[in-house]
Amino acid sequence: MTLEVEPALLLQVQNHFAHGIAGIFIYNRYMRNFRVLFLLLLVFSLAACSSFNKGKISQDVLPWKPSGSILFQDDFSDEETGWEVVNNAYELKGYSNSGYMISIKPANSRTVSTTNLIFSNSITDAKVQKITGARESQFGLVCRYQDKLNYYAFVISSDGYAGILRLLDGEIELIGSEQFIRAEGISLDDGINNITASCIDDNLRLIVNGETIVSAQDSSFNNGQNGFLVETFEEGNLTAVFNDLIILKP
Repeated sequence: MTLEVEPALLLQVQNHFAHGIAGIFIYNRYMRNFRVLFLLLLVFSLAACSSFNKGKISQDVLPWKPSGSILFQDDFSDEETGWEVVNNAYELKGYSNSGYMISIKPANSRTVSTTNLIFSNSITDAKVQKITGARESQFGLVCRYQDKLNYYAFVISSDGYAGILRLLDGEIELIGSEQFIRAEGISLDDGINNITASCIDDNLRLIVNGETIVSAQDSSFNNGQNGFLVETFEEGNLTAVFNDLIILKP
């Protein structure tokens, strides 16, 4: 016995079959893409868990920013880039024709200005020039700033010394060396110096004018803000200008 099927019915069956195969293919492709997206989000979420600080995520963990990319840059020609402007009896902070100026008046005082952005691993580079103040005062960069009592500082003095400081619960300690290091490559007095602070995992490094001065290892802070520091000792009235700030993703 021969079963005869009308051509129209056969075509309808073939179309349904073809649509079913296509539907399965599209579904499988969708699920594969969904699984890839889910895994990427999972990896990103796990990486970011340790990269949040006060509700802000570290700029260097954002997946669309590859290694070597600029995370933040400022030449301070635009006064709307978010740096604090202060003018009181103790300190002066603000934009100037030469860059971002920080002036601190009392002796034995310290002040910091930051980007208000969070970074975990970063390489921060800037030019700094002392305008007025004693040779024994110091100035430089900070990374992983939590608050005024907790951060790393990478400092130089205009008499040619350099070091890495850790401020932990208000207690300041030199790390990576037992004392400040005399560096011949530092431009003295009112000379312009290029300072680089490398903060990668537990590894900290201070570079001045292209020369590595000191390295240290410390795990006190995982992330935080980056910025500038000036500090006076026995004499006050220190003014320094910072410019050409670049923060890179390692």
